Amino acid sequence: MAIIGIDLGTTNSLVSVWQDGHITLIPNSFGEYLTPSVVSFGDAGEIFVGKVAKERLITNPSDTFAEFKRNMGTDYQYMGGRKYYSAEDLSSFVLRKLKEDAENYLGEEVTEAVISVPAYFNDDKRCATKNAGKLAGLHVERLINEPSAVALKHHTGVEEAETFIIFDFGGGTLDISLVEAFDNMVEIQAVAGDNYLGGKDFNEVIAEDFYKVNRISREQFTKEEQGIVMKEAELLKRELSERNEAERKIYLGDTEYKMRMTNQHLIHIGADLFKRMSKPIRQVIGDSGMETSEIDKIILVGGSSKMPVVKQYLKTLLDIPVVVDENPDESIAMGVGIAAAIKMRTGDVKDMILADICPFSLGTAIYDGSFSPIIERNDTLPCSRTGYYVTVEDNQTKLTFPIYQGDNLLARDNLLLGTMEVRGLPPAPKGTVGANVTFLYDINGILDIRIVSNGKTLHKVIMNKRMGLSEEELEKRLEELRQMTLSPMEDEKNLYLIEKAGRLYRECSPQVRQYITRHLMVFKNVLENGKDREIREAYVGFSLYLEAVERNKFDFHGFDESFFDDDREDEL
Repeated sequence: MAIIGIDLGTTNSLVSVWQDGHITLIPNSFGEYLTPSVVSFGDAGEIFVGKVAKERLITNPSDTFAEFKRNMGTDYQYMGGRKYYSAEDLSSFVLRKLKEDAENYLGEEVTEAVISVPAYFNDDKRCATKNAGKLAGLHVERLINEPSAVALKHHTGVEEAETFIIFDFGGGTLDISLVEAFDNMVEIQAVAGDNYLGGKDFNEVIAEDFYKVNRISREQFTKEEQGIVMKEAELLKRELSERNEAERKIYLGDTEYKMRMTNQHLIHIGADLFKRMSKPIRQVIGDSGMETSEIDKIILVGGSSKMPVVKQYLKTLLDIPVVVDENPDESIAMGVGIAAAIKMRTGDVKDMILADICPFSLGTAIYDGSFSPIIERNDTLPCSRTGYYVTVEDNQTKLTFPIYQGDNLLARDNLLLGTMEVRGLPPAPKGTVGANVTFLYDINGILDIRIVSNGKTLHKVIMNKRMGLSEEELEKRLEELRQMTLSPMEDEKNLYLIEKAGRLYRECSPQVRQYITRHLMVFKNVLENGKDREIREAYVGFSLYLEAVERNKFDFHGFDESFFDDDREDEL
């Protein structure tokens, strides 16, 4: 039984598998590799995931959710279909969809996956990701850092030694790793990142610039209209990847607005975002102790790395060759699939070794409230470290060890993982009685703690912790989500066209809306009353029509509607 690899992305997700001696990306029901990480709830309780759900961001924004990966491991709740969902609940629906796609492609049941996470995800976010997998019916023993997955993909089949930086810039997160690779070894030297910096933030600054230039307020528009502005901001950003200047026309109500942008202006309005990029880059180079002259190149991956302004900024920041990966959207998924193959000990990659590192320090609080690291950030995994701590008062009979993850000076500013306490210490002068505290942290994110003092040993394993959810509550939640069904695969394509038509109706001029309404009514009538062949033919015709609308929606006056008439002669 195959173990699949899943890139659970902020914007899009992908699934892969090692098959016939190479890594294979698995297509979804649309024949595409990218599945939008969007979930929507229908009026009848059905769940839409992917392309259909993405269209509903415009047509039904109140019950449709995207970019929830940013809130993994938090208490944030989403209200959809009159119920509350956490980010891991929504992620589980995406994972369930990917699991179904994999099973449909492979022709067998899939029960285990390796999932990628941002290198800078803390314990709560990692545990939430594992729980999302469990809620989707997947056993997830192994998580792999996204840039580590890219490093595996990049070095597989490469014989010469190389040192490079992975700059993984996705829709919602930025991850940076410095990697040394040689023979069959990929060794991560340092990691840094920003869990709240991605292409989405550039969409936001473009949208804000649009409101400012047109002297209008965001608040004067409905949620649907604000969604249209954000979608057009994203499309304009993509156009700037192909040309230096771009313009979009936007219909909000009955008013036409223009959204213009040049790459130079994008650099200007996104100055704060670029400054945030530089911080983790400096951190990984500083933590590694390397000089920039020792680094061969920077490899850009993630969909947002396609932006020319990003490449331009990195070139000015560092005197290191900058290379955009051949398929930046797919690199993580391919690397996760390789990691799954390594776990299965299969194929030519079974002898590959990935030496990953601890992204955050692990330690305890001492008497003055400051943080005392035991395992330092960037220590190679698995690793074991021991610290010695003594009493600070005369006749002190207990030692309390709150366990923290993070790199802030004050312990309380880090993430509390748990607490251990040594009791029954013999009364003695301060500083004469103590305890050896040993942390063992493995590649699966399991922290094993042993405290030895006065001939006694305390032992605790911290794993799969989830704020507010016990194992019993997790099982109950799993059963609840099992009762909720995803929209059937066979209906997805038709539903997608209907939602796309609804979205285009909101975006287009009044004249074009009349044509969309007419074609949509015809298509729905065929779905209800037509035979299979008629439905297939109607699907193709309506799909072509909507593609033409998409291409020409704001300069549509010269479009010949007779193109789609049944009695038109084929002129090809």
